[in-house]
Amino acid sequence: MTPLAHAAVGMTAWKLSSRRGEAKALFIFMLVSCLPDIDLLFYHLFGRPEVFKHQLYSHNIFFALLSAAVFFPLLKTKREKAALTLVALSHLVMDVFVVDDVAPVGFRPFWPLSNLLLSFGFFPYVRRGTPAQVLTVENLFALGLETALFAVPALIFCRRELGYLWKTRVLKKDANSA
Repeated sequence: MTPLAHAAVGMTAWKLSSRRGEAKALFIFMLVSCLPDIDLLFYHLFGRPEVFKHQLYSHNIFFALLSAAVFFPLLKTKREKAALTLVALSHLVMDVFVVDDVAPVGFRPFWPLSNLLLSFGFFPYVRRGTPAQVLTVENLFALGLETALFAVPALIFCRRELGYLWKTRVLKKDANSA
């Protein structure tokens, strides 16, 4: 899945768990939902595919739990912390259903304790690489499917809270400029 689908799940969990609808909590939920894909960012910044191989070190239960726990001090309620933990784990659940055709197929959810590879791939994969590899009908279909199944429903579900955040930010900006 792309960060779009993961962030949509983070946004949905934010609405369900955060009663105050704070922008900071929204940012944390969306960041943690995407954090296992930081290996892609590091790979593009530093190269070294042997170190920053996608889904090798950051796609496991331990990384997911640690990435949620790091942000616990910034959240106010136990409900938010529990939801953030589920959001972190949701990344793994979502990725296990994506078609993976790069060896080794799947990821190691229990690494470093086990090298068991999991993949139940049926959801289309968005290919990364050169513009010719990225700009394909298959990628457009996969991204459209993620948008229709994850992003649009999340935006509709969270529309009031997002509208409130937007409105208060715009009003605050107007008050500061006056």
